[in-house]
Amino acid sequence: MYTEISLLVAVIILSLITIYIFTKNRRILFLSSISFVIATLLNLLGIFLIDIFFDIPVSQTFRLIPVITHILLLTNLGLLVGIYNSKREYKRFKIGDIVKDYLDDSIKQSIFLALLGIATLLFVSLQTGAIISISIISTLISIWLTYWISKYILK
Repeated sequence: MYTEISLLVAVIILSLITIYIFTKNRRILFLSSISFVIATLLNLLGIFLIDIFFDIPVSQTFRLIPVITHILLLTNLGLLVGIYNSKREYKRFKIGDIVKDYLDDSIKQSIFLALLGIATLLFVSLQTGAIISISIISTLISIWLTYWISKYILK
């Protein structure tokens, strides 16, 4: 259990440090922190619902869900950082200008994750399917809540 928690904490801390080093922007760092908190809460809710409604015992393999979700979410935040870094050199750059490009990339990533999840669910056991479902759904909701929040933070 401590291995998964330490791995998750390491992923979050290293991600936030890297995001700040590459952007030097506190608003993006704040948005990224909120995004990780949302993903963590959604993971806990997903595991709780699986245990109650589907009567699938929560085993040790379910501890991988937060790690998978946070790594998938990190790819979305990496897109945001990449957009920011490519646009910030323009003369009339405003941080709010990256929200549209972030929307486009979030749509593409959501489609990819949905198709990946559906294709994978066809060939796995019920317990593995539950893990994949929680991870994909938590990531998708986190991506869209992050985008929605970004419209207010990145003004």
